[in-house]
Amino acid sequence: MNTVNQLSILAVSYISLFLLCYFVWKMKSENLLSRKVQNGNWILLHVRHAGGIAIIVFIPMFFLPGIQQGLLTWPQNIGHIQVMVFMVTGLALLIFSAKAVDKIENKIIVAHRWSSTQAVVHMVLRNSFLICYEWFFRGLVLFSCIAAFGIIPAVLINLILYALIHAFNGKKQLLGTIPFGIILCAFTIWWHSVWPAVLLHMLLSSTFESALLHPFFCKPSKIKL
Repeated sequence: MNTVNQLSILAVSYISLFLLCYFVWKMKSENLLSRKVQNGNWILLHVRHAGGIAIIVFIPMFFLPGIQQGLLTWPQNIGHIQVMVFMVTGLALLIFSAKAVDKIENKIIVAHRWSSTQAVVHMVLRNSFLICYEWFFRGLVLFSCIAAFGIIPAVLINLILYALIHAFNGKKQLLGTIPFGIILCAFTIWWHSVWPAVLLHMLLSSTFESALLHPFFCKPSKIKL
């Protein structure tokens, strides 16, 4: 398949994911702090993740026979410097995420809609989605754009697409996608694998969401604001 057709398939996948995220956002179910989830309605949040997996995995796999599945293999011959930089970056993200949780934790109102089952389903879908998400963004899209336009334009395109998909989550998160996106692209290109991006994204997300999910595993009680 030529480059134009490959990029077209990826564009269709991206637009479909964007529309799904927009719909869920309009329905106020985009994340754990959204109104419907806080009131006990998780279904659209689950649909966002399950539907996202279907869109960014099955569409490319069906229409792109030469898909770069090798990007999901663990990289070989990784040097000590790469590992050290990865660990330092992970620690920095861990600290940043922990501080972000401290700022919002007191605003959470979830105990009146306790459901550990929903929380477990969310964790499974969320982590599965992040693996597929990074394989799509930092794998297929990034390396397809590198082949077509070169590294710098490809990274810029990736950052723009990544920022747009988070445009519904507020200005702060939108701006945060720029440095985080650069980090993920840099590690993916450096290691020639999406796994560093997957692990860093899961680390950031899990640290942030752990405090938000904790009340769902606790006995319902009245929360004072």
